[in-house]
Amino acid sequence: MRKNLYLKGWSEEEVKYAEKVIRKAEKKKHPHVKKLETCLYWFTLIIGIIGTLLISLILIPVLLINSTAWGYVLTGVFAFLLGALIILIVKDLEWLEHHHHLLISLLIPIIAIFNLFIVVNRINLLSHSLGLNNFHNPTLIGATYFICFILPYALFLTLKRK
Repeated sequence: MRKNLYLKGWSEEEVKYAEKVIRKAEKKKHPHVKKLETCLYWFTLIIGIIGTLLISLILIPVLLINSTAWGYVLTGVFAFLLGALIILIVKDLEWLEHHHHLLISLLIPIIAIFNLFIVVNRINLLSHSLGLNNFHNPTLIGATYFICFILPYALFLTLKRK
């Protein structure tokens, strides 16, 4: 914050005063508000994890029937939408520090990659047992999900710096 205020032309005295006011406001926050903010963070993390599980369930019939690039496109679209939803919630939590953002932006996609890897392998086995020739690369599906999930966060950080 300090850096941004200097870039906007604030003097040292104004920056110190602003930091003092913010610290004072943080101390005056009602304990329930602090608890609510913490709960919202963990709720967002849980939504992200449950969302990745639901996306993998939604993708089962799509990937089972479709062997073209549409499976990858839909995986990317779902990942992007979930990433955008999480960023919409997280961007308004001012108290979050770098490690909080890192946890959300990396933990959810990593869980999703493992989950999608298992689901895609099972889809490939099911496809083989049904006599379908719809085989998908689990690594490519996981990479697609990871990149598309992180994209809204990268866009948020880029726009925030400007």
